[in-house]
Amino acid sequence: MSIITTAPVVPSRVLALYASLLASPSGENKQRFESLATPPSLRVRGASEDGEATTTLFSSTLRESKLMGLIEEDEERIKVSDEARGKGTKFDPEARLRSYLAKVLFDPERADEMKQRGFMIALAWFLKRNPLEPMGFGDPPHKEIAKDLGANAGRTELTKLNTWQNFVYWARFFGFATITGSKDSKWVVPDPTAAIAGVLPRLFGDADELPIDAMMAELARIYPVFEGGVVRREVEDLWIAPADQSSDKRLSIATSLALQRLQTSGRIALIGRADAAVAILPLGASERRVSHVGLRKMT
Repeated sequence: MSIITTAPVVPSRVLALYASLLASPSGENKQRFESLATPPSLRVRGASEDGEATTTLFSSTLRESKLMGLIEEDEERIKVSDEARGKGTKFDPEARLRSYLAKVLFDPERADEMKQRGFMIALAWFLKRNPLEPMGFGDPPHKEIAKDLGANAGRTELTKLNTWQNFVYWARFFGFATITGSKDSKWVVPDPTAAIAGVLPRLFGDADELPIDAMMAELARIYPVFEGGVVRREVEDLWIAPADQSSDKRLSIATSLALQRLQTSGRIALIGRADAAVAILPLGASERRVSHVGLRKMT
């Protein structure tokens, strides 16, 4: 089981569980907390044979949260783990949750231990897709995955509609996807703009400008699903289509458009110098050659 394959485990439910327990350093009695967290109507429908009030919504969310090291259970009490609680005085549960989960879910070794590596495999596949051809939120992309990865398609865990939609929710939570459209027709677009924006200070450190290959190398270290990252290379090795010989210089359209958006919004500057090594940013109808990226100060 994982955050993709366990249908009830969506970001909003994990956040609700985390935020509620974060306010209590010593934790809560599990049975009492479950009773408070479960609506009476669901308690009646989900009651077990011995009369305990339970639903898969709570139990599944708690199980995956424990698996990811987010929640600890000690005898009859549950609480947020010390690592997931984090440090500092700013009480922002969503930011704390995102920071902790990014640290564990994007660490290949820890993701393996927590049985969550499928999320990164799926995300690396997703980021290679063309954002100019949005995917239907209500249409599982198993045919597209099989076309790209063949017999290895199952490693993405995107085998049916609910796993696809769970993946989309989590990809959006971490800033890698956009859901657009109407209630009756929703579309999913690979868009890592927010994910890159969130780590710009870490990418640049004390520097105001970096060669683009150095910036991308650090980005791939933080998020191994980007070009050059270990999980991205793993997925590219599984890809059935012949490799592009210029792929070492050419970024994906999703990454390229994200960098272009960050320049448009004033967060970065994309610089092309004739005497420096460049990366090619395909932007759909055009492409751009970039050698350096500058960090613009936010005022």
